[in-house]
Amino acid sequence: MAPTHKTPYVLILIEMAVSTTAVILFSLMYPVDFRSRLWENGGEQGWNSNPNKRIYYYANHQEPPEVPLIWSQRLYTSNLAIAILGLVVFFARTALSHLRYLPRYINNIYDAILLLLWAMSIASQMSSDFSDPEHPSPHPWYLARGCSAAWDKTRGARLISEALLIAYERGQRHPPKWPALDVEEVESIAGIYMDDDRESEAGINIKESRHSMALSPVLAFFPSSDNRW
Repeated sequence: MAPTHKTPYVLILIEMAVSTTAVILFSLMYPVDFRSRLWENGGEQGWNSNPNKRIYYYANHQEPPEVPLIWSQRLYTSNLAIAILGLVVFFARTALSHLRYLPRYINNIYDAILLLLWAMSIASQMSSDFSDPEHPSPHPWYLARGCSAAWDKTRGARLISEALLIAYERGQRHPPKWPALDVEEVESIAGIYMDDDRESEAGINIKESRHSMALSPVLAFFPSSDNRW
């Protein structure tokens, strides 16, 4: 069996903090409004392409340019997937280390895979936006100019609060499939059925009276006991 070793607790705590922070940050960045707000901020300032102008291509029946990778949803999806994978690897490596069943070469393979994935993620997050020739952007504006150039509504605290509001609104838009009925609705439904029953009973009584009136004329000479004088 390959020699095993136990990871120091300090490294475990550091990796746990990094993995958890990465998952939280990329989860907050995952909503579409996050990247759209950053893209729009740079576009209105002339630092990159403007997403609001893409509608003119559709109005003129033209194919709009491809969405740059830095503003695409697949970048944020891949970043979140890498962060979740890193957290899963952390738990697996911690469990194997605690059981002293973590060979050194397996640990090195984990590190190499995560290092490669995070290197690709960092390179993608620093990619360019050349979809608008009049406003080329070799790097994202928030890396080149800093967060001080951002709008007030684009700052981190506001984006986090709006991300929570978006999650709340989505929850309100998709209520449970079988919601409970209000008392008024139940009473109105019951009233409808009661009215239908009353109408059906009235119809039956009318039919019976018509049927009794349509009997043989011989019965006219022999009235019932109730109508006798």
